[in-house]
Amino acid sequence: MRVSLSRTHWQIVTLIVLGIGGYLGWVFLIDRHDHTHPAGEPVAKQDHAGHAHKPGEEHDHSAHVHKPGEKHDPAPPGKKPEETHTPGQVKLTPEAVKMAGIATAPVVLGPLDNRVLFTGELVFNEERLAKIRSRVPGRVVQIVADYGLMVKPGDVLAIIDSVELSQAQMGSRQAAARFNAAQKAYDRARQLYEGKAISRAELQERQARLEVERADLDYAQNRLRLLGAGGAASLPKGSRSGAIFALRSPIAGRVVDRKITPGLVVKEDEELFTVADTSALWCFVQIPEKDLPLVNAGSQATITVSSLSREEFPGRVDFLADMVDKATRTVRARVRVDNPDHRLKAGMFANIAVRVGQHTVLSVPETAVLAANGELFVFVEKAPGTYQKHLIKKGVKGGGSVEVLEGLEENDPVVVQGGFTLKSELEKDAFQGCGSGHAH
Repeated sequence: MRVSLSRTHWQIVTLIVLGIGGYLGWVFLIDRHDHTHPAGEPVAKQDHAGHAHKPGEEHDHSAHVHKPGEKHDPAPPGKKPEETHTPGQVKLTPEAVKMAGIATAPVVLGPLDNRVLFTGELVFNEERLAKIRSRVPGRVVQIVADYGLMVKPGDVLAIIDSVELSQAQMGSRQAAARFNAAQKAYDRARQLYEGKAISRAELQERQARLEVERADLDYAQNRLRLLGAGGAASLPKGSRSGAIFALRSPIAGRVVDRKITPGLVVKEDEELFTVADTSALWCFVQIPEKDLPLVNAGSQATITVSSLSREEFPGRVDFLADMVDKATRTVRARVRVDNPDHRLKAGMFANIAVRVGQHTVLSVPETAVLAANGELFVFVEKAPGTYQKHLIKKGVKGGGSVEVLEGLEENDPVVVQGGFTLKSELEKDAFQGCGSGHAH
């Protein structure tokens, strides 16, 4: 028998199925909620700000209200908020200050030399310079003085075996022998003349011969002396020649150049050694015509070089030319600078500051001034262990001090020793700040 269902019956079946599904879903959600919150624990409610509150607990809105002027501390409980960092400021512990050797000195208001600045090049003092040449040609058999050796007048620099010197020595010996023979002949002739055995004319002839031989001997000996022969020069081992020429230094000083090697054949008048007394150097400068009234022979000067930039060497102007160069409108002057420690070297470019008077300025020691990124600055001590960077504008330098035109006041305690440590700390802080991306 076929059973047919009407539309109404289908609707009733659908409602029953949906009701059963809804009931099963509700049971599933209740079971899951019981696993999340243990039984007996009230479920917290949330307010509009997302803060959870248990049932029966009142929400204190005053806890989230900030009074005017009150700072909000975002740091978690128990952690101190970070100190506000002042740009250009460095703080060190007492141990770090001691380790860096930091020392301070006050900004001084006082006299500072007025100076005019010139540039020049250091050269050897020509009054204490010897370019030593060989007076004879020959072969170098021994070098006695090497680079940098200090020598005294008469010290042997090298030994040269010379054929020409050998010939000159032989000529001198022959002239001496002829002179001795002529001397003896003359002595006999005079005795014979006194005994009336020979005529006066014959005696005069013997006397004339003696004078000729004396002149030849003087010439031969003078030639040896001009060739530099004589003196105690030991003969090197293995040398069979007696014609040894000892090349000697005429002055006291240091061997600054040598142009020979053992076995080299040298020519007459060839430059072989340079000896210089470097305890004093010269520096030639060109003084503009407009500065001539400020500079005189005898004016005090200070010389600095780039390799020793923090040191000053005293000197003085000892020569001022009497003629102005037509092309450059300058006058050539010479500055003599003492160099007892031999730290200055010939050939160095130098800055020459000639003193022309004094004026009153604010100044700091030159060691206090630092430079970075085209800026000049110093560190001023604000409190023990706290140092602040101050940009400055500097003027002239003199006597180890620098004139300060802007950026400091009198008696400000500036760091004069250990400033590079503070500079490094400041650069490290700047690098870390850039590397962190300014994250908050």
